[in-house]
Amino acid sequence: MIWQEWSKTLKETLGLKGSPVAITFSIDPGRDPSPGKHWVCQTIKDARDGKTVCLAEENSACSGGAVYLGFRPRPCGKEARPLQRFLVHGEKLFCSVAAFHRAMALTTQPPLGLADRVLFAPLEAAETEPDLVLFLCGAEQACRLVTLAAYSSGASPKVEMVGSACHMAIGYPLVSGEVNVSLLDYTARKMKQYDPNELIVTVPYYRMPDLLAAIPRCTAGAAKTEMPPEFAHSANE
Repeated sequence: MIWQEWSKTLKETLGLKGSPVAITFSIDPGRDPSPGKHWVCQTIKDARDGKTVCLAEENSACSGGAVYLGFRPRPCGKEARPLQRFLVHGEKLFCSVAAFHRAMALTTQPPLGLADRVLFAPLEAAETEPDLVLFLCGAEQACRLVTLAAYSSGASPKVEMVGSACHMAIGYPLVSGEVNVSLLDYTARKMKQYDPNELIVTVPYYRMPDLLAAIPRCTAGAAKTEMPPEFAHSANE
């Protein structure tokens, strides 16, 4: 399967630590959720390191993860009071409930009801075509990925960088079809001990053929810089 072949190329070209992560939304009733409870932010790291994990509402350890994977609706009204208090007074990520409301209102809605299962796997081990390919990477690798993704169109990605890690890394790029760059949320970074230099780039699968095709042609991939004679002459003056 072609996406499995891509994994080796991407790892060798970009010098990735571990694998790109394939994320697939599934309505296959025959796929059982993985045993135990799983945090989305930890599952991303586990898949990067070689594990395959199937998430569903019943084995999601985090209510936020269940929301941003589309398993349950965002709480609202009085149902949202515990979450509001936690984010404002507990995690202290927002200065007020108004700021939290504004953040929710201005971000893309999660993929509610889209699927019953979400599969996370190393790209080379994914059994079915993914919906997203996620890269845990450094700043230079992220720069190269964004450049490769924009090589054929020249269009800048429309990013969302405020919210939970699972929203920015999964929910938003899935719903919008946009490449997204995420710094994660600070709580996820601390709880799951992300490398301080790591961030996430998520590429919708339909964008991957163009990204791979750009690798031999673009200097952000494997192409070599070639200086036109007129520029070389100017540089020597």
